[in-house]
Amino acid sequence: MKNIDRLFVLTGLLFLLIGMTLGLKMSMTRDFAMHGLHAHLNLLGFVVMTLFGLCYRAWPKMQEGSLAKLHYLVHTITVAGALTLLYFVLTDMELAPRIGPVMDMLLVGTVASVVLFAYLFFTRTKD
Repeated sequence: MKNIDRLFVLTGLLFLLIGMTLGLKMSMTRDFAMHGLHAHLNLLGFVVMTLFGLCYRAWPKMQEGSLAKLHYLVHTITVAGALTLLYFVLTDMELAPRIGPVMDMLLVGTVASVVLFAYLFFTRTKD
């Protein structure tokens, strides 16, 4: 998919803005209960997605075909979904037994997206 590199970085920036806003809120209220969510928004959302985007930019062959688009969709959906559920778990721990298994499945999807990225990297960057 053409311009998948830019899409990864733009989406990463969106995650960063959400993570930083949450960090600012925690600082202003002195309530750091969401520190894990804040960290994951910035790491899985911004850092990892931006690195993916930079790799797609550096090795354009990785963008060929539909696997790059699948990678983007799987990573974005699973990270956004898992972190949304994490917010609900952190606000009401009684939800954890019901939400936890769904969150786990989404995180398996996140790992699968990284495996897909590794496949694209190792098979299309040999030049």
